[in-house]
Amino acid sequence: MPPKPAQILAVLAVECGKIVPVERLIDLIWGEEPPPQARKSLQVHISSLRRTGLPVEHRAAGYVLNADPESVDLHAFRKRVAQAADEADLKVRAETLNEALQLWRGTPVVFAQTLDVQRLAAAEQWVDAELALGRHAELIDRLGSFVAEYPLAERLRGQLMTALARAGRRADAMRVFRETRKVLVDELGVEPGEQLQQLYRDVLEGARDSRRNYLPRDAGDFTGRDKELSRLLDSDGGVWWIEGPAGVGKSALAVHAAHRLADRYPDGQLFVDLHTPSGALDALLRAMDVPSERIPESPEERAALWRATVGGRRVVIVLDGVTSVAQVRPLLPGSPGCLTLITSRSRLCGLEGVRRIPLDVLSSDEAVTLLKRILGDDRVATEPDQANEVARLCGYLPLAVRITGARLAGRAHWPVSKLVRRLSDERSRLDELVADDLAVRSSLELTYRALDDNVRAAYRIFGFLGLPEVPSYLWMHLLDEDVLDQLVDARLLDVIGSARYRMHELVRLHARELAEAEDPQQDREDLVRRAVVAALSTVDGLTEQLFLAVPRMQDSLGIVTTAARPADKDAWFAREESLLVKLVERAAELGLAEIASQLAEVLVFAWFGLRNRYEAWERTHTAALEAVWRTGDLRLEAVLRCSLGQMHYKRDNLADARAWFETAKTLFVNLGDKHGEAVSMNGIGMVCRDLGEYPCALEALGRARELLEATDPEGVAHALYGIGSVERELGDDEGALATLGLAEAAYREARSRRGEALAARGIGLVHRARGELDLAEEHIVRAHEMVAGTGDELLGCYTAQAWAKVLLRKGSFDPAEKLLHAALYGCRDVGDRFGEALVWRTLGEWRLASGDYSGALVVLTDALASWTDLGLPLWRARTLRDLGAVHACRGDGPGADRCWDEAAGLFARLGTRESGEVLQWPAQWPSVGGLAIS
Repeated sequence: MPPKPAQILAVLAVECGKIVPVERLIDLIWGEEPPPQARKSLQVHISSLRRTGLPVEHRAAGYVLNADPESVDLHAFRKRVAQAADEADLKVRAETLNEALQLWRGTPVVFAQTLDVQRLAAAEQWVDAELALGRHAELIDRLGSFVAEYPLAERLRGQLMTALARAGRRADAMRVFRETRKVLVDELGVEPGEQLQQLYRDVLEGARDSRRNYLPRDAGDFTGRDKELSRLLDSDGGVWWIEGPAGVGKSALAVHAAHRLADRYPDGQLFVDLHTPSGALDALLRAMDVPSERIPESPEERAALWRATVGGRRVVIVLDGVTSVAQVRPLLPGSPGCLTLITSRSRLCGLEGVRRIPLDVLSSDEAVTLLKRILGDDRVATEPDQANEVARLCGYLPLAVRITGARLAGRAHWPVSKLVRRLSDERSRLDELVADDLAVRSSLELTYRALDDNVRAAYRIFGFLGLPEVPSYLWMHLLDEDVLDQLVDARLLDVIGSARYRMHELVRLHARELAEAEDPQQDREDLVRRAVVAALSTVDGLTEQLFLAVPRMQDSLGIVTTAARPADKDAWFAREESLLVKLVERAAELGLAEIASQLAEVLVFAWFGLRNRYEAWERTHTAALEAVWRTGDLRLEAVLRCSLGQMHYKRDNLADARAWFETAKTLFVNLGDKHGEAVSMNGIGMVCRDLGEYPCALEALGRARELLEATDPEGVAHALYGIGSVERELGDDEGALATLGLAEAAYREARSRRGEALAARGIGLVHRARGELDLAEEHIVRAHEMVAGTGDELLGCYTAQAWAKVLLRKGSFDPAEKLLHAALYGCRDVGDRFGEALVWRTLGEWRLASGDYSGALVVLTDALASWTDLGLPLWRARTLRDLGAVHACRGDGPGADRCWDEAAGLFARLGTRESGEVLQWPAQWPSVGGLAIS
């Protein structure tokens, strides 16, 4: 088979049963700079594979080898390695690992590094089992072959030295060390590790049994853990349980502490990588000088002999990788002068007199420091931001940071930023976290394979959800709490607060990989669908009747609200927002368009629209819209476009808002959806009103009213409010009062307190423009009081501004100022640019009326800049008119004329009420009465 099809087949075989995206195939086969025709070439090669009868299928996202994974040697190899890890019998374990290694017939070029690491690890485990069985001489030839294939694997070379020495070939063992040193110095510029050097000294002196230092090499770049290390160094022996998740550095801490304490425990420094209590006792007894013929068969007798052997001696023992209390109990020495350091990924109870040291990930500073110690200060200092990003993408997990450091250290030509780019892709991040015999994936795999089936399933569920945290209102519909507690005990989950769980980012990626490999696609989609329904059952009960040009248009899909309303809605949403956004994106990513859209829209009326959470609003709706495009559901597309139009309208991005509304209207018209057409026309009308395009506004709002008259009182009220506000701007006061009165009644019928308050405020503005200040205050105060009952702080800012302006006209300056400052802070708090500019302009009028002309000039100039940025000509004209008054009061006639001339031109073009009052301005100023206009 030609090279390229063979490589493609290798990739598909490695991912057997899983869809491999086209982009990933191209990246793996052609590298970072593929030829322009790579996609076409890929299709040609795929066709050639199909012609040979291989079951390669095309899917929407890529290609898949639709075959039984057991028919692929790699997957059969992995299955046997996993079986061996769970096997207590040494002979069976050795045989199973040997069967796995026999399946290896070569390594695909595209996965050489990752797969070679797995083969090397299996080979080392097999050698360990054979050495423990005493088959030293039989191992040597095959072990030599492995060393030839992996010349830089120090542990493998150390195993060869051990086999040679135990077979009586000490000279050959020393020759292996010299060869190893030459290879490491020539290839990497480093000396052999301390463990290999100690092994050499033991062989050289023929004194291995008398030295009894079996500790692995101490990490020269050991970083952090100052508090934990201090506790161990200050101890006087006893049993310490160092617990934490995979890759967090438990073994590194235990070994580092044991090396530091070696002088205080001169009778032996022992290290055991736990498999079974029986095998561990055999290793410990041999290390303490006990001949093979004296070691009994029964575990109970071995434990008794072990305690007798170390009685009265001072020995430090590291028991690495403990999985149960029953496993470790027989290994504990009876002598009080010994120190036992246990490392475990599990939170286990029932061991008497143990002191615990829980480990978590490094701090961000510690993680970067570790990277510096591996790479050197200069290299990290050159790209400090990228180094911080590498540490973050590694989740500050020591193993991951160490791997990335090793990869960069071996590639001096790589900038740190290159690894940042490679790590940024979640789908391949675990593939990048491999260096020689270190791999995050294989470390997590050991923990995963030790779990019960139902706990493994929960692990996959948690990972596939893809959420940073899972609170009780979600997991209670998906998982059993007892199973979650087992994941916590295995250090694969952390408990955050009350019944809230978090999974480390790299752990989540591993769990998601497994879910995609082991769980049917339909089951995975059903899982996410149930999670969205669970979220909806909570959020749907928190929606409110907002005054929006675009009301809620989606039905509830039969969702029943079941969750209790949180005591503090704002605090609840502040905590849950990012999670809910991610859940919408996850559902959309899986093509669950309808339910993703439903949750996105519910969130607008529960939180986004109420607190101006524009970024989250846009993220959820953009994600849902992309999913909808894939399904071809034009009505859903129109609904989402309307909502995005409303978002841009609230953000004062009027051109963008109009474009979204116009496209939605076209879709609704083509679908024959009169209600949707009316809703989009309402949005278009409000945009045209703000832009000063009043004929267009009246036409759109009139059409919306006509279409909604018999079906939607709230939609009719929105249209009437818009029409009434346009009539007010054009100076048709009687028409405005009548229309806004109808709007108020329609809102009342629709039970929309917010809308009713806004209409009352609008009526008050008409009376204020007519100089009927008592009537204006009556309506506006009533509106302000209604808003207070809804909890809508932003709308309260608008009623406060309107009330303050009435008070200002009446000469009540102090109450007006208090209302304005409160309104200003409220608008800033939610990022409402229009409201902030409106209040700022009114504060400028306040300063003008109170005689602070310099202050008024500064404030009104800032307000003018805001209206210019927002593109609102009417409000720019009104502020120019006020600035003209300021200049007039300061005696700057030319400045006043310039402002008034520009304002007059804008008013005339817009045709607003002010266009008929232009000639009165010079006579009115500097009197406060001039402020009665608008």
